[in-house]
Amino acid sequence: MWASLFHLIAVFVAIHITKCQTVCNKQAPLEWYLKKHTIQLNWTLIGNICENDLECWGSQGKRQVSKQPFSFPQICPLQLQHGDKLLMSADETLKTYGIRIFNVSRQDFESCTTNAELKNQSVFPHNTNESEHVEAKWITPGHHYFIALHEGDSQLCKLGLRLNVSVKTQFCRASPLLRLCSGNGVCRTDFYEGAYHCRCNHRYFGRFCERFDVCLDNPCQNKGICLSNGSTDPNNRTYKCLCPPHFTGVNCSEIIGEANCQTICEDGTCIQLSPASFKCICAFGFPGPPCEKRKAQCDPNPCRNYSGSECACADGTLVPECRRQQSMCSPSPCLNNGTFVSRGKDYFCR
Repeated sequence: MWASLFHLIAVFVAIHITKCQTVCNKQAPLEWYLKKHTIQLNWTLIGNICENDLECWGSQGKRQVSKQPFSFPQICPLQLQHGDKLLMSADETLKTYGIRIFNVSRQDFESCTTNAELKNQSVFPHNTNESEHVEAKWITPGHHYFIALHEGDSQLCKLGLRLNVSVKTQFCRASPLLRLCSGNGVCRTDFYEGAYHCRCNHRYFGRFCERFDVCLDNPCQNKGICLSNGSTDPNNRTYKCLCPPHFTGVNCSEIIGEANCQTICEDGTCIQLSPASFKCICAFGFPGPPCEKRKAQCDPNPCRNYSGSECACADGTLVPECRRQQSMCSPSPCLNNGTFVSRGKDYFCR
């Protein structure tokens, strides 16, 4: 049997020397799935063997086995979701010679060290043959390391018959009765994370995306400061704007007093909203309020239907704006009672 084993090792060494580089397929990022999966792992030295950080983990220095770079062969690392079912089997060659699978420490995984205590760490009470279910005690949340031995000898392990299994749980809801991430995000993990966590949708935050931040896009105008209550009630997503002097209203969009409005609305029209509040409608080309600074004619795309500038179009014509011909039935694009005049594929206002 030993002669056969050494022959087997010699064959695998030859394969190992001539084989192409194996880069493990990493499924990242992964989303938590509610229905548990069954994963099949076949112990073999032909294919699915990686040898360094880059092949096994995709980059240098980002792996879960050790902090130091390594250069030993192993089966591509496996990630499981807690509750998944893991099946193990051996290829036909290894069935013939017989291998036993053992759960070991990280140090023993890296060195393929064997000791007398391995007997109690045998995953199965017999040699691995056909597909067999791995007991849950061997795949609890965390990192687990397995090696394959032939009659206690570690040579097959050193050739690559060792496996790093990461089992991850989720921290995406406070109770099994609640939706993952409160229905406002995605429960996900990256390859190097130890568990699944919530990635919240826009405006949502909190461990379970249970809070809503209405102030994220700041609805307060005129440099108002938005204060959110961070409510978990979808029907009570209230906020409050702290308005600067001379401004009021829910979103600080109203100006207090007509005199202030006339001052602020320098190039615009004041419209009264209540006895004490006004709204400024700026003239075209004067953003604001305060409507005090006219857009430079060389600002990006300033040609928007007013007489202050002309656009030099691709066909050589000069028109207020290089837009495609509008339908004659469309509302006139000209402001301030301007007259729409068609010129080929373009138009101008007068």
